Amino acid sequence: MFSENLLLVFKDKKSVTLNNDFWTDKLKNGYNITQYFLNENLTLTNNKIITEINKIINQNNINIVLFEGDHAHIIDYDLIKRLDKRVKKGMFLGDDMVWHHLNAITAQSCDFIFSSCPISVLKFQEIGVNSFFVPIECNGKILKDYKLKKSYDILHFGREKNIRTEYINFLKKNNINIKSVSPYDPEADNFDKLSKLINQAKIVLNFSEADNGNREFNPLSIHKRFYQLKGRIQMSGLSNTLCITQFSPANPMMYNDDELPSFKNKEECLEKINFYLNNENELKETTRKFHKKSLTYEDSIYIKKITEYIRNIKIK
Repeated sequence: MFSENLLLVFKDKKSVTLNNDFWTDKLKNGYNITQYFLNENLTLTNNKIITEINKIINQNNINIVLFEGDHAHIIDYDLIKRLDKRVKKGMFLGDDMVWHHLNAITAQSCDFIFSSCPISVLKFQEIGVNSFFVPIECNGKILKDYKLKKSYDILHFGREKNIRTEYINFLKKNNINIKSVSPYDPEADNFDKLSKLINQAKIVLNFSEADNGNREFNPLSIHKRFYQLKGRIQMSGLSNTLCITQFSPANPMMYNDDELPSFKNKEECLEKINFYLNNENELKETTRKFHKKSLTYEDSIYIKKITEYIRNIKIK
C-alpha cells in the first residue's frame, strides 16, 4: 500500500467518456484512492456536503483532495476554501479552454491545478497559480499494442460533428478506405473494444477543431471555433498506431513534427494520408517514434512526475 491517501471528488459517474475511471486508475499507481460523487448526494445542502467530505478526510486520513473542475456546479471557490486546511487541495481540468474564467476563480482556493492541456497550464502559471500538465487517456493496461492485424487503413473514432463529416466524405471521395465509429456503436462502446479497433488501424485520424458555445463567461465565445488538444492522440500512440492530426497549438508542446504528422485543411490531410499509406517504411518509422514518445505519458510512468510534483506543493 502507498503512504499517502487521495480523495477524488467528481461531479458524476460518466457513462460514455469515462474520465472518472481514467483519473482514478491513473492515480491508483501512486496513491490510496477514495472517491466521492456529488450527483449521489444532491439531496444534501452545500454545508452538509462540506461536512461529509471533511468527515471522509478525517476517517480515511486523506492527505490530498482533488476536485473535478470545468462547468458551473457546486465545486466552487467557497466549497474548496471551507474544507480541512491540513490537506493539499487541487483541481483537475479537461476543458479549461472554454471554462478558464470560472476555473481561474476556483483555482484561487486550490494549492495546485492539473490540466490536460499544456497551454492551460501556462495560463494558470501566468496568474501565479501552481499548475502541472497531466494527460488523461493514458491507461497502458487498456491502451497498448495487442499485436493485431492491421485491417483498416484509416480509423476515426468519436462523434461525427463540426467539420469531421465533411473531411471524412472528402477522403472517401478520394478513394481513402476510412472506418468511422462513434461511442454508441456496439463495436466501440467501451474502451476495451475501442483499443482493439485502434490496434487494427494503420492510421488514426484526429480532429482538433471544436465549436464554441455561447456561454457569456467563455472568453472565446465571440469566435466560432477553437483548436483543442485531444486524448485521441495519446490513445493511438500507446496502441502503437500512427495518428495524423489536425493542427492544434498544444500538439508541438508534446510531440515533434517527425513524431506526429499534422494538417490544416482537407487537401493537406489527404496528402499526408496518401504519403504514409504508400510509403511503408516511412509509416513504420514514424509510428515507432510516435509510440516511443507516447509511452512517456503512460500512467505507470507519468505517475512519478505527478507524485514528485504534489510532494513539492506547499499548502497555502
